[in-house]
Amino acid sequence: MQPPAHEKLVADLRSLRERGLTRLRDTPLPALDTAAALCVLSASAAPEAYRPAAVEELLRRAVAALGGGNLTASAEHTFGLVPGTRDWPVGERRKRAASVYGVSTERFRKHHEQVIADEIAEAVLRLCLAAEAVRPAHLPDGPAVVPLGPVTLNFMPVEMITGVDVIVSSENVYLEASKTFRRSLSAALRRACAERTESGELVDDVVQRELAQWMRAHGRSGLPVAPGTVVATGPGSLRRSGVRRVYHAAVAVPSADGTEYAFSTEAMARAVGNVFRLAGQERRDFRPPLRSIALPLFEAGRGGLDPAESLSRLWAAVEAELDDRARRDWDLHLITNSPRDAGAVIRHFGGE
Repeated sequence: MQPPAHEKLVADLRSLRERGLTRLRDTPLPALDTAAALCVLSASAAPEAYRPAAVEELLRRAVAALGGGNLTASAEHTFGLVPGTRDWPVGERRKRAASVYGVSTERFRKHHEQVIADEIAEAVLRLCLAAEAVRPAHLPDGPAVVPLGPVTLNFMPVEMITGVDVIVSSENVYLEASKTFRRSLSAALRRACAERTESGELVDDVVQRELAQWMRAHGRSGLPVAPGTVVATGPGSLRRSGVRRVYHAAVAVPSADGTEYAFSTEAMARAVGNVFRLAGQERRDFRPPLRSIALPLFEAGRGGLDPAESLSRLWAAVEAELDDRARRDWDLHLITNSPRDAGAVIRHFGGE
């Protein structure tokens, strides 16, 4: 599949800007669909049911790739990516975006909106190029569920996972879920679990609300928990996909200036152990009992760890916690939306 032309991406971005994210499903966006298939779904064609989620994820990645500053901030307002602006009409979004640059809405419409669309289109093409460069030849068209002996690979955005009882996410030791506009698994889960109206208005930020409740109940509000702590929350909207619990593993320790995170193999190993202990305690509370658990490749995202090394550490922790018989009691999954990470999983368990 060839990447779309720049001018066609710009045309689609203009359409999406005018109609807004709440009308994404009924807005024809052929160029963005193609790019999303290449960069998000890694598929020859994006299944219609997944198209809106894939296009929105592509847009978020492209805007994040603009590098910050006024350009990123105004782009986020232009497309309703800032929390609380998703259902704003185009005029309100344009007014707020214009204020970032301190110009009139008319000046912004005539000049800055064109620059934003051009730059996002360029960012989308860079994402297409990067996806093609890292895509292993043996990687299946996505989204894909790939049985690999002791595990099942779920190669797809987390919003598309179905029928998995427990999804595990890495969090910081303050148990503050990632901002919803970020690219992390934590952010994606927070978005996916949130309860919204049909117009997209947020009515219950399930993950952040329940994490804050847990912190208050355990006297840790504003304080860190021990690295490796695991806290359960409900699935919110993901219950419609068969998800019954979300486990949040506190493995990321923020630096003093808050710009970086430190990870340790020991914290990850403790988290893996706590995941299975918590699941064991909760499994009989559900009918049928909890059976399937999906783990991420800890540190392979924000931590910058090579995915093969991340998988090696993760699987060593699983084997240390569960013997062969105990592993058969659980249906183990690995989740990633990264072609690079998925390739590492397939090579490890597929013997390639």
